[in-house]
Parts: sequence; C-alpha cells; structure tokens
Amino acid sequence: MKDYSSIVVSCKLKLLRNLVGFNFPSMLDEQEGTKVLNKVADNILSINNKFKIYKVKSLPELDINVMREKKLVTNKLLDAYGYGAVILSPDESISIMINESDHICEQCTAFGLNLISVYDDLNSLDDEIISKLDIAFDDSIGFLTSNLSNVGTGLKASITMFLPALTLSGEISEIISKMLSLGYETNSFEEGVEEPAYYYTFSNINSIGIRENEIVIKLTELAIQISDREIASRKKLLSFNKIDDVTDLSLRAWGILTNCHKIGEKEAIKLLGELKIGIALDILRFKDINAIENLKVDILPYSLTKIYDSKIPTAELDKYRAKLISSVLKSNRIK
Repeated sequence: MKDYSSIVVSCKLKLLRNLVGFNFPSMLDEQEGTKVLNKVADNILSINNKFKIYKVKSLPELDINVMREKKLVTNKLLDAYGYGAVILSPDESISIMINESDHICEQCTAFGLNLISVYDDLNSLDDEIISKLDIAFDDSIGFLTSNLSNVGTGLKASITMFLPALTLSGEISEIISKMLSLGYETNSFEEGVEEPAYYYTFSNINSIGIRENEIVIKLTELAIQISDREIASRKKLLSFNKIDDVTDLSLRAWGILTNCHKIGEKEAIKLLGELKIGIALDILRFKDINAIENLKVDILPYSLTKIYDSKIPTAELDKYRAKLISSVLKSNRIK
C-alpha cells in the first residue's frame, strides 16, 4: 500500500449496544441508571484488568473537560444525571462510554489508514462484551439502538483526511457529493473554527442491512481512492505557479506560530492547517507527522491547563498556547 500518512489523519470506529430489560439512557431514572452502570462496568472490567473506569460524578471538572477535548467523552455523557462513566484503555485508544445515548458506546481510534485493524480490535472486545451481557438484538434487523439510523450493526465508522490540494482545486465538492450518494456524510469543519481547515471526516450514515466488515472495507477503499486523487492534485499544484502561493502561506504560518507572543485557539488551529499544507507538499519536513494533530488537542483550554499543571490563569492561556506551539514545532522540524 502507498504511504498515505500525509493524507489520512485518523480513523475511528464506534459500536453501540444496549441491555435487554432497561430503557434507553434518556429515559432511565437514577436507580436504573446506576444499575446499568454497575452491571456494564463490572463485566467490561473483568475482560481486561488494565482498563480503568472514570465515573463522571466523581471526576474533577478539569479532568472531565480534558476528556471532552480529546473526544473520549461527549457532552451527552456529561449530562447523564450522575450515572454516566467512561472506561479507558491505558493508551486511551479504546474508550467505552456507559449511559450516553446508548447503554454502551465502544470507541476505538488510531492514526493513519488503520480502520480495518481498529475494527478487528474493537470487534474482539465487542464479542466478549456480548458473551457476558444480555444485549438487545432482533433477528430481523440486528442490534437495537436509541437512534434509528444506527439500528442494525450499531456501527459508525469514520476516517478523517487532510485534503488541501483537492480543496484548493475545487474538486472536493464533487467528492463530497459522490460520497453522499454512496451513503456517507461529510463533516468539513474543525470544531470551533468557522471556516474549512482542509480536514474532512467521512462516515457511514446508516448501518442497517449491511455487514459490519462491509462498511469498514468499503470506507477504507473509498479513502484510498480519495487519497490517490489528492496525490494527483498535489502533483498538479506543484507543477503550476500556485506553489509559490502555497509556500508563502505555509511559511507565513510557520513564522507566526513559532514567533508570536500569544495566540488564540481558533487562529492557532487555522494556522496549523496552513502549516501542514507545507509539510504535505514537502516544503517543510517534520520528524513526526502527527505532531500537529496532537498539538491541535493539546492547545485546547483544558488540555493546555492540564499540561502546565493546572497553574495557568485564564487570562494567560494565549501566552502559554504560543509557548507550547513554538516549542513543539521547533523540536520537530528537520527541513
């Protein structure tokens, strides 16, 4: 397989499951909610003793918000009336939310085009969970979930891609339209940023009437096709005068990000996207291509506060953000 590391940022898989005999989380009272939490947690923790549970009601506010910024938990889980929890693997690649929209939301993430291996890992865990718990399943339609679009496999697969050349050439509109016709939705905006930052997340809309592995394989194949188009578009970009504009854009981003005294979250995320265009086109070269992706999380308010030992006054966040970005970028650049 070709090297798509400068294009495919990450992949994520969710499996949604519910227990027989209980209402969906939105309709649970505290007694039932606590019963679901304990039942699910006890069984999952018995599968792997390295997993650790964090109950929302007993977590410090800072830790809760750091998990939210890392997308290990959702706002829906944080509103689970005191009976929500998340179970994490040691490296946080696997997170299992209890009593979010569904009783169990298994998630697994990885950098790069690794959706198939992510599915294999999560599917193995899911098999063990199903063997231990009485999961709601209908022979004619599949797994029962709180949202009709997830009924069937209960699987939501997504791949996030960095597509600057297709964005600049205007080809991305055609790709988004085609993906929609094939049953995949596209999110093309960074959270908290008003304009596209060359990142696009493609995910399946429905999961009924399709096998789990078919969803995963098809989305992987489509991601490869899009990646090949991005590579071709980058070559065209390099062969025209636009390369001067792109070089200027990336180097300006580098200059600001490594020399500013303070910087806001939205501006930083926008400039990191522009900087990554230069890395994608080999204008700049980094030791770790995922450094920018990690930075995009680390510079968020609560994560940044956690990194600096909870000692940052709110008024000083922009200064500490600039300090962290400059340090990480300078230590990673090799060209």
